[in-house]
Amino acid sequence: MAGGSQDAGAHGDRLSREWRVTATPVPELCDPGFVKLHVPDLESAAAFFETVFGWSQNTVLEMAEFRQVAMSAQGNPFDVILRAWKDGKPREIGNGWGPLGVRTNDLQAVLARALDQGSAIVREPTAAGAVRFAILRTPHNHEIELIERTDQA
Repeated sequence: MAGGSQDAGAHGDRLSREWRVTATPVPELCDPGFVKLHVPDLESAAAFFETVFGWSQNTVLEMAEFRQVAMSAQGNPFDVILRAWKDGKPREIGNGWGPLGVRTNDLQAVLARALDQGSAIVREPTAAGAVRFAILRTPHNHEIELIERTDQA
């Protein structure tokens, strides 16, 4: 946010009292469409997401510098784009972002498949209000947070 900590006081006080902020409507379509993950091996990363989550490959884009594939769950327009750079240089993930969130109705089954595919547990399944969650690290070094609602009949 521009302005840094000087703006934080005025906005921070309001946000601490209100858990929800109403967005200003805009006339254009502005839906979230994708998130992009850089992977060292496109084929093995795509196989991981197919096997663990049942996602299918959609659009493949071949460029001089990289190759990427869009993955998505059936009926869900949001894509996870996997990109592999052709120069072979490793990309650093950094510390400025959190895990990719994946909703499920069977956390244990999805976690077991992920572990079978070489993932590691970062955080064991944990209850938090109306959800259970676990965080795993994929074989390609990305964190995924699995979220299961527990208040559904």
